[in-house]
Amino acid sequence: MIVDAMIKNGDVATDSTGRFIEISDSDVLFQRALICIGAKLGSFIYDRQLGSQAEQVDMSDDNALQKVELVINEALAQYEDTYAKVIEFSDTIKLEITIGDESRTEEVRPNGNV
Repeated sequence: MIVDAMIKNGDVATDSTGRFIEISDSDVLFQRALICIGAKLGSFIYDRQLGSQAEQVDMSDDNALQKVELVINEALAQYEDTYAKVIEFSDTIKLEITIGDESRTEEVRPNGNV
């Protein structure tokens, strides 16, 4: 069983008593993928390989959707059985993330430092 703290709005989520909210199993894997997609490559001091270069893709490019999907999947390549399909690309990226046999539709804002 994999357990981690829930990240919400870029910070660790806490309950009414101030304790970290825990997530487990597939929720952890999807959170990890979302962090990887949204974080700027090289911005996390403890793991310079974490992140993507999605923020560098020009939204006005005719092939922007395909390019951002390639960039995202390059970042996710380090995670086993993980793939993303981009549905919409603007200031945020709407995508379907598949890990193993489970898929979820999520939205990410590619901008951040971890």
